[in-house]
Amino acid sequence: MSDSRRYDAIEVTGNDQTYLKVLKHIDDRARSSLAAATAGNVAADRAIASSTSLLESLGYRPSDAASSQKEVPVEQKELKLRPWEEIVKEAEGEIPGEVSVSELLSAEDMARSNAVIDGIRARYDMEHRLDALDWGIAGIAGAVSALVDIFLVQVPSTPGRLGAAGTKGGWLSDTIREKLKKLYTPEQVRKLEKKFKVPYDASTSKRLAKKVAGLGPRSHRFQSLGHDPILGFIFGVRDILQGRFTAIDKFGKIISQDIPGAETGLSLFQAIALQLGHLKSDIGTPAGLPAPFMPLFQLLQFGDIDGRTVGELSRAMYANGYDFGHFLAMSVPVMIIEVLVRLLYFAKRLAEKHTFMESIPFDLPRRRRQPKLQTMLFTAHTIATAANAGKVWFTKNPMAINLPQWQWYAKVSYSQLRWVLFTKEAERLDLVQKSIDSDWQHINDELLKSWSFAQDA
Repeated sequence: MSDSRRYDAIEVTGNDQTYLKVLKHIDDRARSSLAAATAGNVAADRAIASSTSLLESLGYRPSDAASSQKEVPVEQKELKLRPWEEIVKEAEGEIPGEVSVSELLSAEDMARSNAVIDGIRARYDMEHRLDALDWGIAGIAGAVSALVDIFLVQVPSTPGRLGAAGTKGGWLSDTIREKLKKLYTPEQVRKLEKKFKVPYDASTSKRLAKKVAGLGPRSHRFQSLGHDPILGFIFGVRDILQGRFTAIDKFGKIISQDIPGAETGLSLFQAIALQLGHLKSDIGTPAGLPAPFMPLFQLLQFGDIDGRTVGELSRAMYANGYDFGHFLAMSVPVMIIEVLVRLLYFAKRLAEKHTFMESIPFDLPRRRRQPKLQTMLFTAHTIATAANAGKVWFTKNPMAINLPQWQWYAKVSYSQLRWVLFTKEAERLDLVQKSIDSDWQHINDELLKSWSFAQDA
């Protein structure tokens, strides 16, 4: 695109359009006056040359005539400053249409302006481009996270059932799950269950009006949406307030029904407290709570993974120990990336003489975002997620999937993609616009100062 077409695409409105129109009007007047003066000078030069020739032919020397002439005083006219409104009205009368920037700038002016704009954009890109140390920080964090996932998290341990041998899981997974089981004594669990009864806790379909296929003592917490550690504060609280039971059967069908005799009339805060207390009663039980959002996988009744659909596989994974305790263990590699990258980014910014507030590794309100930090986090999580994908592929075991890592990777990927496709260019344009606005403000201040001085004089 040529420079003139680029500048024609600039949208100019409001006062800026008025300023451009006045500048175009003054420029046109100046060019017209210059052209007239030039034409007059040419005619005067011709007349002088003709007169000089005639005088010389008559024996007169122009130098003698010039020396005998007396200096004629030039009348000094007082310059009066015209009102701005008058100039604007005159400009709008002579230029009815809109004025584009390209009509005021020469090719050289536009080339210089483009060089300045390109420089501002280049400074923005340089500010947010990762250097060797940034890449190193992201790479180390991603690698450490991957090693923890592969060697310490591994897969959950499963007890042997019906004569089958159990499997040994990762040390970190076993440690966290054991800690949860010892969180409350059996007597404390019974007291919590009695105190925090909820309508969505049916373990079988025996007393339900609508049968829930697959509902059993070991699967009911996975099928009941109220038992999800996060979704439970939506579906579980709603079921408590309405005296209902919402579940997903093994065929992926959502079933919601009233529970006769369930207590109703509770306030929202009472329902939330009841929900929290019930989750506490279940967190240390052998079956445990499901991993957050994983019960929704039962809705995915498609695919063929070792002869199972995605929904059937998710039920089997929960039955074999892929629960909230294992989810917490899988979250440790994710937290390692977040802590390492943010901490080292903070230290590096301080070492580069940035202020404490500028170095804080979090996006704060009314403060510029930190795309470099976001790119470092995205890179580290990409490494960890790729390593987990390799772990699943080599072991051929779906229990090796690190669910929180994939969930977090989806989040940072969305943020990174949005920044690359939309936010990055918008921020660069905003930086250029602020520079232009600053220059305009400086010019405007100087004009106002000159205008006020002329009016006072």
